Amino acid sequence: MTFFRLPVTFGLIFACVLVYMLVALQGAAMGVPPSVGLVQQPEEVLQMGALVPALVAQGEAWRLVTSAFLHSGFVHLALNMLSLYFLGSFAEISFGRSRFLALYFISGIASGIAYLYFGPFNAPAVGASGAIFGLLGGVFGFALRRGTFSTRNPIISQLLFLTAINLFLGATIPGMSNTAHIGGLLGGLVFGYLMAPTVHSQKKLVATTPIAAAFGLEAILLGLWYLFFV
Repeated sequence: MTFFRLPVTFGLIFACVLVYMLVALQGAAMGVPPSVGLVQQPEEVLQMGALVPALVAQGEAWRLVTSAFLHSGFVHLALNMLSLYFLGSFAEISFGRSRFLALYFISGIASGIAYLYFGPFNAPAVGASGAIFGLLGGVFGFALRRGTFSTRNPIISQLLFLTAINLFLGATIPGMSNTAHIGGLLGGLVFGYLMAPTVHSQKKLVATTPIAAAFGLEAILLGLWYLFFV
């Protein structure tokens, strides 16, 4: 069964859908009809976990993670989960489960850090799209390190086209943050480049070194933001 071949991809999709349902239920408890909350998530509930730089500045760094599991509405969720299924299927099989999971979280956090640096200080951001852009970046970084990055490569050319289309949409559709998208893309690219030599290694230390390096770099960037931008 596909589920057993792609447990991380389906696990992430399940987590996002579950959070979406829980937000709608919380909204219902606050007086928002479920029929409304399932279509457009209540803002007062989203605010509890959304990425708001002003709140991160007060110490709520956990929002870098929680915001990636929240979505503003059904269309937002459906488009992201569809993208996660197709890109996640490829990345999970190509990189392995643990590296794919690390890539997803590293990219999601990189997306959030980019938003801290370059996004509006008081505006909330939600969605998994930064992490999903990171899956594209991971493939690009891997291909660059392996010497297979070329527009003649049909996979690379298709993913480059997909990236360009989505960045264009992000630049033209109100409410979408290309800042977060580009941050996720770059975070994934860096990690993909670092992990490329380790994909076929059976040594645990070799496999975990790129993960530790990527998370360490993000910790430094977050620390610098707290020091110089808050």
